[in-house]
Amino acid sequence: MENMNPSCKTLFVHNTLTTVSDVEAAHQWSDKVYWATCANANLYIENRLPRYSDFMERGATLCVGTDSLSSNWQLSILEEIKTIQRYQSEIASEELLRWATYNGAKALGYEDQIGSLEEGKSPGVLWIECEVVKETFDLNSVTALKRLI
Repeated sequence: MENMNPSCKTLFVHNTLTTVSDVEAAHQWSDKVYWATCANANLYIENRLPRYSDFMERGATLCVGTDSLSSNWQLSILEEIKTIQRYQSEIASEELLRWATYNGAKALGYEDQIGSLEEGKSPGVLWIECEVVKETFDLNSVTALKRLI
């Protein structure tokens, strides 16, 4: 990091070997650090996932990506967050949706245009139908997905 500019946004990707001290060092270095996870690519390449709790407990801004078809079975953000929830079910669906929407838009510098439902923005809107299991919103029980806007 000594060769990087801390005033620029920095996006760290994959992070399966990132330690708690790595997260803390990055956040001491800059407040413009984002952590992108591509869960299915991580499983495809290394058969492992980051310990998301290590990032969350330190207030890290996580976002979701897909990587590419050279290291993934499909390019679907919904499938990425379903995979995260399948393997680390303690992460709430609402949190994962924030990673996939607002946090991703913020990491890429588009938070003024997309990523949340606010006046003046033009986000896409999806209708997600899923079964309610134990009164929780579980994205692994999605029965239908439709783009509204």
